[in-house]
Amino acid sequence: MTKLHHIGIVIHSRDQIDVWLTIWGGSILREYYVAEYQAQCIFCGTEDGPALELILPEGGILAKFNRGAGGLHHIALEVESIDAMRDEVRDNYSLEFLEKQNVDAGPILINFLPPVLTRGVTIEYVQRNSN
Repeated sequence: MTKLHHIGIVIHSRDQIDVWLTIWGGSILREYYVAEYQAQCIFCGTEDGPALELILPEGGILAKFNRGAGGLHHIALEVESIDAMRDEVRDNYSLEFLEKQNVDAGPILINFLPPVLTRGVTIEYVQRNSN
């Protein structure tokens, strides 16, 4: 069973945070740096609903996302086990996740389904981090 965890949007300036807070509502819930992607990740919204993740690249591959324009990057679904989901995708579709190992992103572990299966929509799987 999955549920919507957040929607990820690449931005290129902290000035854009206020715009998204106006559109989405709520406030900044948490912020942390993910070294693997060289990006500051700012989660916005309310504690009781799906969050909006604003991704502020500090170089790296995400700075070039959508030809440098940023925008909608992924839809994140929370699962009990990313590894079980990886096995299901491998067994049913002969696909591997984008990362060989799940990425530690602070309070969550993450990995991505290749967008080839979803006709260009990137799906991020999220598992609560027990560490």
